[in-house]
Amino acid sequence: MTASTTPQSEADSALDTEIAELRQLLDRLDGLTHQARTRLRRIEQHRNGVDARWIDRSLR
Repeated sequence: MTASTTPQSEADSALDTEIAELRQLLDRLDGLTHQARTRLRRIEQHRNGVDARWIDRSLR
């Protein structure tokens, strides 16, 4: 610990790092959740007889 560093500032820095990492994880989870819901919706629509061109934009 340097002369300008206090135990409180070290704790705050560690908490800031942990919060940033948790936010990144949540962002990744949000993206994966969106991707999973989109894929599931496409499968359900396909099973219900929706034309694939309406499901997969790459086929248009």
